[in-house]
Amino acid sequence: MLNFSYPMNRRSILFLGVLFLFVGDLTITLADDESIFIAVVGGTSFGAPEKFGEGLVEEEGYIQIETPVGMGPKLYKMRYKEVPFYYVRMYGYETEVPGENDGNVHARTWYSLHKAGVTHAVGGASSGAIRTDWDYDDLVIIDDFMIMENQRPQNILEYTGIERPGVFANFAHPFSPSLRRLLIDEARKAQDGYSGRLWEHGVFFQNNPGRFETAAEIRAMRILGGEITSLNVGTCTEYARQLGIRWATICSIANPAVGVRPFSFKDMQESVQRIAAQAIPIVLETLARIPDEAMDPEPVSTGEVFTGSYTDPHSESSEIIGSEPN
Repeated sequence: MLNFSYPMNRRSILFLGVLFLFVGDLTITLADDESIFIAVVGGTSFGAPEKFGEGLVEEEGYIQIETPVGMGPKLYKMRYKEVPFYYVRMYGYETEVPGENDGNVHARTWYSLHKAGVTHAVGGASSGAIRTDWDYDDLVIIDDFMIMENQRPQNILEYTGIERPGVFANFAHPFSPSLRRLLIDEARKAQDGYSGRLWEHGVFFQNNPGRFETAAEIRAMRILGGEITSLNVGTCTEYARQLGIRWATICSIANPAVGVRPFSFKDMQESVQRIAAQAIPIVLETLARIPDEAMDPEPVSTGEVFTGSYTDPHSESSEIIGSEPN
């Protein structure tokens, strides 16, 4: 099921040119609509979710897609420098149902992006700095991650019934090299006069969501190699890779991690405002470059294609237990 909303403006006639409604499954096909393959998965690096791109982007309505775990979030159609993209507010938490596992929120969002045809996605999360030399407003283009939580589904394919047989999702390079390169390049340009520094590598650590960590947990994360911590980027990274969506993120430091240095809620609020003013233009400029600079094949992100199964290279199924023998 697909829902949509579209503002009546000068693009409306083109966008709504030919409309077919198939009553059986309520699927709507917009024959004249352009293909959109880029998305921004909004996080706290971008400040207030409803203000993303305010004064910078054109807003052109939204779509919603029914998923196996409920209606997906609104995918807001936006445009920057003539490049169309979808924007998801705050990971899609608008769909959260009280009492349910919040992994369903992420499953709905990434299932929707996959079904909408998204192949490139960028995100951003304000985070706590585990490293003692990282400070407020610093930007980190992370290149590796760890997840030490067991609440959310770890495999979106199995959880939602999406099949990608014969594709090996390898996490040797968890983030898209081409998207990271663009983010770094744009962040370098934007550093002049900004209060924070740019770090071009970083290890993200995600613990169980729902609360800030303790000082003891942060010390353990540091021993394990974590440099920055927050609650959602790890899940996004898992699901993007399993779905073959190129993904990179601009993390930011809105506070020292618990136990590193004292901080207040006001400190975080003020830092997020400064970060958003810097991070949003970086992301938008990155999006504008994707169609020309990030379209070459990238199997480290989309997955290695293989034949057979893990135990039998001659198997007709990619599953270890695929079918009964003849």
